[in-house]
Amino acid sequence: MSDTQVDHDILDIAARLHWYALTVPAQKEFVAQKILRRYGLRTFVPLRREYRHASAKAKRTRQPKQEFCFPLAPRYLFAGFTPGRPLWFDLFSLPCISGVVGIDGRPMPIVRKDMTRLVRKTATGINAPEAQKFMRTHHEFSVGDVVRVMDGPFEGLSVPVVEITGGLARLCLSLFGGAVDGVEVRLDWLEAA
Repeated sequence: MSDTQVDHDILDIAARLHWYALTVPAQKEFVAQKILRRYGLRTFVPLRREYRHASAKAKRTRQPKQEFCFPLAPRYLFAGFTPGRPLWFDLFSLPCISGVVGIDGRPMPIVRKDMTRLVRKTATGINAPEAQKFMRTHHEFSVGDVVRVMDGPFEGLSVPVVEITGGLARLCLSLFGGAVDGVEVRLDWLEAA
């Protein structure tokens, strides 16, 4: 199973385990998950899926964006233990584990029904809208947002988005005294204002 591949039986198992939120070093969520799985622990990293260029060269040559997985809660990973006392000493001897979420120095388990709900909502990842494949990275927007036109004949204007279809956005732009109110502009010419 790859680092970001969905563990399909996690929904069945989530309700039977005692879950704790562990902290890990920045950008090491998937590495820690892989290591803990080797030790026989069930782990869960909620995912969000976004569109990004595979490299700087891919961006320069205007290659299409690809879907990548990122942790929904950076620096956190959930570990499920069979009922009983987790072996914290062994766990903290691993360099990939920074700590555990707790109160007054005591690790606090996550309520099972809350963990089950989290797993159910995010087991397959929270997907970015397909249209974001065509938008500028880190400047994504949705219908109703105000965008700034960065290229083309309307460059410099800030207007609301009425509709997004494929690689185009219909903008609420009054031209010629209101004679033209819906103008379609390429998504890569726009960014969130």
